[in-house]
Amino acid sequence: MSRGVVGGGNIGPSHVSADCSGTVSCDKSDTGYKLTVGYHLNPVAALEASYVDFGKLKVSGYDDFGRLIHGDVKADGVLLAAAFRHHATPAVSLVGRLGLAVLKSKVSARFGGASASEDHDSTKPYLGLGAEYALNKQLRLTGGADFTRVEIEGESASVRLLSVGLQYAF
Repeated sequence: MSRGVVGGGNIGPSHVSADCSGTVSCDKSDTGYKLTVGYHLNPVAALEASYVDFGKLKVSGYDDFGRLIHGDVKADGVLLAAAFRHHATPAVSLVGRLGLAVLKSKVSARFGGASASEDHDSTKPYLGLGAEYALNKQLRLTGGADFTRVEIEGESASVRLLSVGLQYAF
């Protein structure tokens, strides 16, 4: 792939690795997705910007008054990265991404008829690994793993997205 603009989308299982001690139930897995636009500087290097949704962490537990509380944490935001490709064969490329994740985590809690939410912003390092298979000159099948951290009520938690998708070169 030479110089030019690319766009793509991926979807797959996501995971938020947060401390769930003291909860009755804790579901750390969900489905996430990533939408990317990039510019290939040459066949090896590209600059990319992505919107990523790492899904939700869902928890239930009791508060100090014995009330059952249901809550979730949604993590999403923007990934800005430099991507480097190694062309293993004419059709297969291995990709490494390094950059920044600018994420928002939204913590929501519900108990009885009441609810509350709080947002937390964070900027953390981002790492992505992937592979691409050229179906033709413009269209590629992609697979990837995206890793970063997000702030949740003053604590840092790991988030990841394992995904498959398509990429189109314009």
